[in-house]
Amino acid sequence: MEYEIIFYHSGKTFEAERLLDRKLSGLHLTRRLSAAAVTPEELADQLSGCLSRCNIIVIIGGLDGGQQSTDSILSMILSAQGDSLHCEKLLDEEDNPAYYICAEQQCILVLPDDPAVMETMLDKRLLSVLKEKYVLGDEEQEEVPSLETVTAALQKDLSGLGQNTSDYHARLMAQQQTSLNRLRLLTLVSAGIGILLLIAAILTAFL
Repeated sequence: MEYEIIFYHSGKTFEAERLLDRKLSGLHLTRRLSAAAVTPEELADQLSGCLSRCNIIVIIGGLDGGQQSTDSILSMILSAQGDSLHCEKLLDEEDNPAYYICAEQQCILVLPDDPAVMETMLDKRLLSVLKEKYVLGDEEQEEVPSLETVTAALQKDLSGLGQNTSDYHARLMAQQQTSLNRLRLLTLVSAGIGILLLIAAILTAFL
């Protein structure tokens, strides 16, 4: 599943993207696009486009409590949703706000422009909310063997290879020894026959 990011009055875009990529990849979520808005109108346009493409949108920045703050703008934009809209406000220990807004199968995460606060909010509540809503991160992942396991298996294979090589050399030496013994026997037999023939030839000459 994919998500998109909208930066609104946000300056730490690179850090925020890296943090979200790291956190959301564990739920098998991948970032599709990142966009920026500097006015309420641009934020509304960007949000409309994102909602037409994917179900998860992350808006970062603009939580300054002013008339053009992100939460105020979203309140006006989404007011027509009425009772179908579910909204949660989260606060950390320093009262930094974050929001989780949900309507049917789509949700919007609104996070402050501070990677440390973002990570706290994600770990505290938002990751578990996403996982539960979209049944994310429950797929069985292929188990990767540890370095120790791979090393032990390789050593075992090499040990077996060494033993097999030794066994092969032993069998080869035995075969060579057997062939040599047979050759020696044939040589002795041939020599014995030659001597007998020589004796026979000498006896024939004197008879």
